[in-house]
Amino acid sequence: MLPTEPDNQEAVNLVTKWIDEINLAERELQPWWKAGDVIVRRYKNENRNRDGGRLSVNANRRRFAVLWSNVQTLQPAIYAKQPKPMVDRRYRDEYPTGKVASDVLERALGFSLDQYDFDGRLKLCVLDYLLPGRGQVWVRYIPHMKTLNAEQDPELGEGEEDADTDEVGETASEEVVYEEVQCDHVAWKDFLTNPSREWSEVRWVGRRVYMTKEELTKRFGAEKAKLVPITTTSSGITTGADAAPDAQRQANQTGEVYEIWDKPSKRAFWVCKGVTSGVLDEREDPLGLREFFPCPSPLNATTANDSTIPVADYVQYQDQAEELDDLTGRIGKLQEALRMVGVYAGEANRELQLVFSPGNENKLIPIDTYDIWKDKGGVKGLIDWVPVDMVIQVLKGCFETRAQILNDIYQITGLSDIIRGESNPNETATAQRLKGQWGSLRVRDRQRELQRFARDAIRLKAEIIAEHFSIETLKAMTNVKLLTAQEKAQIEQIMPMIEQAKAQQLPIPPGIEPAPEMLELMSKPTWEDVQALLKNDALRSFRIDVETDSTVEPDENAAKAAFTEFTGAVVGLMTAAAGIVPTAPYTAPLFAEILKQGARTFNVSRQMEDVIDKVFETAEAQPPAAPPGPPPPPPPDETAIAVEQMKSQTAQMQAQIEQQRTQMEGQLGQAELQLKGQELQVKAAALARDPTPQGSA
Repeated sequence: MLPTEPDNQEAVNLVTKWIDEINLAERELQPWWKAGDVIVRRYKNENRNRDGGRLSVNANRRRFAVLWSNVQTLQPAIYAKQPKPMVDRRYRDEYPTGKVASDVLERALGFSLDQYDFDGRLKLCVLDYLLPGRGQVWVRYIPHMKTLNAEQDPELGEGEEDADTDEVGETASEEVVYEEVQCDHVAWKDFLTNPSREWSEVRWVGRRVYMTKEELTKRFGAEKAKLVPITTTSSGITTGADAAPDAQRQANQTGEVYEIWDKPSKRAFWVCKGVTSGVLDEREDPLGLREFFPCPSPLNATTANDSTIPVADYVQYQDQAEELDDLTGRIGKLQEALRMVGVYAGEANRELQLVFSPGNENKLIPIDTYDIWKDKGGVKGLIDWVPVDMVIQVLKGCFETRAQILNDIYQITGLSDIIRGESNPNETATAQRLKGQWGSLRVRDRQRELQRFARDAIRLKAEIIAEHFSIETLKAMTNVKLLTAQEKAQIEQIMPMIEQAKAQQLPIPPGIEPAPEMLELMSKPTWEDVQALLKNDALRSFRIDVETDSTVEPDENAAKAAFTEFTGAVVGLMTAAAGIVPTAPYTAPLFAEILKQGARTFNVSRQMEDVIDKVFETAEAQPPAAPPGPPPPPPPDETAIAVEQMKSQTAQMQAQIEQQRTQMEGQLGQAELQLKGQELQVKAAALARDPTPQGSA
């Protein structure tokens, strides 16, 4: 026994150290826990719930459910739907392996989020964030094991991270056949850290897990499971005298185990306060994460620079909420006083009872002593009514004061009237829009904080997938078509022989030639290339982020207007590019970058950016078009042609007529000459016969 004593003492010292650390952290959290219990009870209105909806005996006043109303308003405003992971190359360079690896990781993350209720666990974190002030998740890697005889181990439960992976690695009869990564919701009372001023000073994180006897035995072995005290719990809280029935008590018997991740030593410990002989388990850097912790920075409400313990929102307006409760109780008492109560003289008892008896509506009642009633002023003179007008005035004042206190609470919390669905019809649309914008500033800050929290949780999942998942798991999760290195080598070895056989016109044996789709994959990276990149540069070469508005319900009108604006900008830019790029292909990258920048502004998908790249790469590869020559002549005008033809025909006809006229004039001149010649011949003949001139003496 002597040689083992130093080891035993070292184990005792280790577990004692961590129990002291846990106790110190819990003492620091005690005031916040007490305030959180009050807030949760106030939110659930347990005074009503404990007595079937009626006020309990000890609660003799009514309450105004302002906390429930504010939480129900803020919860859907800061988180509406499950976030969508987006993985992309950091520098978007032309690196085929990086592009394929980012696609594989994005598909794996999307599949992983859909395989369990990640949305529901984020909603639990949001509720913890809005009530006590802190929400947290815990990321777990879950390998599914299979033995050689095809008997598969059951799934690991909560608190069983990497269960028996060391033993599985050393056991030849088991192998990992499938892997998962999940985020567990950590209750606000179960998350622990060392006291610190900011998250960077946190040395260790821990969570409290409640495990049944069977879970303890499976996780730590039978001997250590016997040492863990088993207590009857209900939702993690030990019951008192009014314990549950035996069956329920048996089902709720659990042991309390603390899982602690120590960053300085890069080790994880499993500790039980009731076991002081040593830790239940100890492992060295189980997941190999860059920041070591398996959880993101918590989703905290108000914090100062002196502590990471949050202050719940309800604490900031608790005084006003209590004033609302007081006024609501007072209003209830005043409403009870609004009754028709009066007093009357005893001798008129029978007649007045007869007047106010049920069933005497629209009836005339005979009164024997009516003369005496008349002398006393009738019914008014016999009855003195308790005045209720003063009660009504007090009620009006209470309602006005309560409305003012509600307005003060909305000013404190930042809930504008636009967010709550209220508006003033006398205000302009511009005034309402400005109120909504400025009133929602703090709400948008909460939305961004929740997006940061979800993004950090998804980054942890991505890092685990990149570092631990096998090629077979990634194939099954993503359905990405790639070749393995062995398949690619076989095809490269076979193809020269096939080409030689084809050249010699020899027959190719059936089943030897690869399928066409496999030949298409030869130009892509192999699964080994993708896995090597993921393991060696898991987060440094990729940008892993949640889309800007993925956790918030979008405004349909704003989305339609943004899409219309984006479409118009794209059409205008593409029109300008169509006139410039064909003659100057070197301008294609400029237009592509301008268009992608606009696409990022409008938050379009990465696939659209890839399409933009392909379009302009194709345009850049085209040879420059010939410079444009002179503009072609305008098409001929048929009417003008017809007019010109008619003019030409008219001119030809006129020329023919003029030619005919000239010919006729020539012929007439020749005829006249002939007549004149004949006339001269006649005269000459006459002179020859009679030379004496006629008419002389």
